[in-house]
Amino acid sequence: MCPCGGCKPVAYAGQVSDANPSEESTAPQPGTSPGRRLARNLALYTLARLVLVVILTAVIMAGAWAVSVQVPMIVAILFAIVIAMPLSLTLFKGLRGQVNSDIAAVDERRRRDKAQLRARLRGEAEPAGSAGTEPGESGRGKSGKPPKGAAEGEESGGTGGAA
Repeated sequence: MCPCGGCKPVAYAGQVSDANPSEESTAPQPGTSPGRRLARNLALYTLARLVLVVILTAVIMAGAWAVSVQVPMIVAILFAIVIAMPLSLTLFKGLRGQVNSDIAAVDERRRRDKAQLRARLRGEAEPAGSAGTEPGESGRGKSGKPPKGAAEGEESGGTGGAA
């Protein structure tokens, strides 16, 4: 339940759980979808970089205070951001690699789904488990082309006139 007390837990397709939602682990399991892994890893990487900027800002401000120099906070933050950029590439190399591999997995899935959709729209792919022709394929074969003997633009059993 949420803090307001009025919301009810929602079960999504394929999600079955007898556990109390407050007892469930918030960490995704290894079998989660690439999109969820990407979101989690990207959030962790972003948080790690922000924490690095905060730490570097504190170090810069402490260093300035140690040598009795006044450094404006905005200047310290800007220097911390500039220093954190290349530093995060080396410190968080593993996490960045996971984010890159998750992006590649999500992109591959999108390409595959897009190609499958285009093939279905062309009438080339037959849905799994269905027999016969799909609706709208009357007089056409699996290739989406009219049967032999039918001219381009002419349906089988038609009058032969232009449409």
